[in-house]
Amino acid sequence: MQTLRTRADLANAVADLTKRDTRLAEARARVGAPSFRRRKGGFEGLMEILVSQQISDAAAATIHGRLVDALPEISPAAFLTLTSETLSACGISRPKQRYLTALAEALVNGTLDLKALHRADDDTIRAQLTALPGIGPWSADIYLLFCLSRADCFPAGDLALQESYRMLYGKRKRPDAATLAKHAEAWRPYRAVAARLLWMFYRHARQ
Repeated sequence: MQTLRTRADLANAVADLTKRDTRLAEARARVGAPSFRRRKGGFEGLMEILVSQQISDAAAATIHGRLVDALPEISPAAFLTLTSETLSACGISRPKQRYLTALAEALVNGTLDLKALHRADDDTIRAQLTALPGIGPWSADIYLLFCLSRADCFPAGDLALQESYRMLYGKRKRPDAATLAKHAEAWRPYRAVAARLLWMFYRHARQ
């Protein structure tokens, strides 16, 4: 279990990856180094990830902002005081309301202990998070990557990563999750940093 704790850790990981992979070196030269960006963890981080599932970044930011404004405080207990009507007014779909409620209830009743979980290895965290409704492998890996700064997680099912890989490596067809995960094995122990580079390359290519 390796964590990127400082900007120096990130810089060392980028240097290692670009030395071993010429295409990632090309991406680094074109778009620069990834930023040392970390999201808040805990309920707030998981809430934001659930809200952002399968919608654009702009829509996710708007809906998340409305939800934060509707909460008296950002906590599981406060979330459980919100009515379905309030959540719908924020733009949160009924399925996501169920997922967020299940998460908040698990934290309130102690079924999920995030403080203890954060000390666990990646596989244990992934297993416990994906046991909750609405949290799949992608959401768990995004939490590991951005909220916990784990160095070697990789959300291979992310469509932007798949398309970025296709463009950067000159493939005619976008790889599926299994194919991309297999290729990402070469980027251990810094697969999360490779993902950050690929996301940056994707955004640059779309401009």
